[in-house]
Amino acid sequence: MAAADMAEEGAARRGVHTVVAAALLFASGISALLFQVLWIKQLTLVVGVDVYAVSLTLSGFFAGLALGAAYLGRRADGHARPLRFYAAIEVGVAVSGLGLTLLLPVFGAPFARIENAVGPLAWSLPFLAIALPAFLMGGTVPVLVRACGGADGVARAGGRLYAANTAGAIVGTLCASFLLIPALGVHGTACVAAGLNLLAALIAYALRAREETRVAAAQSSTAPVLQAGARMALVLYAIAGGLALGYEVVWSQVLVQFMSTRAYAFSVMLAVFLVGLAGGSALYARRADRAREMWGVFGTLIALAGLLALLGVAWLGDWLAVFQTAAELEVRGVTGSALAGMSARFFLAALVVVFLPALALGAAFPAAVRLCVQTGALGRGMGQVLAWNTLGGIAGSLVTGLVLLPLLGLVRSLALLAGPAACRKTATRPSNCWQRRAVANSSSTRKAVAARWRC
Repeated sequence: MAAADMAEEGAARRGVHTVVAAALLFASGISALLFQVLWIKQLTLVVGVDVYAVSLTLSGFFAGLALGAAYLGRRADGHARPLRFYAAIEVGVAVSGLGLTLLLPVFGAPFARIENAVGPLAWSLPFLAIALPAFLMGGTVPVLVRACGGADGVARAGGRLYAANTAGAIVGTLCASFLLIPALGVHGTACVAAGLNLLAALIAYALRAREETRVAAAQSSTAPVLQAGARMALVLYAIAGGLALGYEVVWSQVLVQFMSTRAYAFSVMLAVFLVGLAGGSALYARRADRAREMWGVFGTLIALAGLLALLGVAWLGDWLAVFQTAAELEVRGVTGSALAGMSARFFLAALVVVFLPALALGAAFPAAVRLCVQTGALGRGMGQVLAWNTLGGIAGSLVTGLVLLPLLGLVRSLALLAGPAACRKTATRPSNCWQRRAVANSSSTRKAVAARWRC
């Protein structure tokens, strides 16, 4: 009886720890997206061209995230006090993020002089400036996964924490554009973001004494053993990241005809995409550690994402504009707000095209964690999964935006992106006839989309 009570108490402590870690990453996700939106706005004034500002911010941000996840995740495995390490990272994010936000407005004139002196090399300065705080942001998820110790299951803990961080990113995306910047301005919004980082650091530091002994013991009790196929899984998940960001670039162009204001429309589309990722990860995290044929599940989810992406474009038509108008009028009538009505219009278009593929891609994250992360190297494994996926996303967005869309157009680009998803499913050994039919259906759907949009 005493042993059962001790086991139940230990499970309760682990559950509370996971919930607290998820809350910390939720706040950290809000802060990260608040800073990202602010830096895009500020760099537009520095470099003078909106598209260059977006490209610089996103490339520096994602490159920093990838490097930070890989390096800080590896460091976390050898750290005796992971919660203290996490607290230090959050303080670093607050200081560097707020400092960069305060410095960017006065960087315009020096940047122009440097550009005249060294030419294109000057563009590396804002890239590196944004990569520094993003490097620290990239370490938050792997370090907290290490702090949780994997007692609840590696895939389950990783999926839940990733979902919480992504959910925070959703809130940050929407609050920055629709609430905080209009109400508080750039500097006020930056202070809110830094305050969230400092709050997360304070809570983590306060919890360090109670949790560190259990985590250190759990981490040192199992020696890391390289799983067969882990490297292949990392490569495949990097391709999944490229496909996901490629889909997002194509969707942003497809949905333009159903959305009148590009800036707000992109925020809503990004929020729906992130909701799908967070929801899929949270839902499948409950079952990922119990699945027997994880390779088959992983490949099926990626193939399903490609199939749903094609179907979402295939059935677009005038009916969507009719439903958008009805939704806008209904919401505007209830709220009395033109902005709320316009947002409902954008949300419906994004929901139809983006949500279901994003849900499947999000569910693939716990599967990738299960395939790649070893119990004795939680921080390193989680960092590698996030880093490879992020680097794949950078490559996918660049190739899609700069090569595929100009050469092939929207429909052929989307069909080409869905093709590797089906090939990946074949490569991951379909385990039953239903999975094999999913591959065949994705091929036939590509042909149907091409016929539907050829005119």
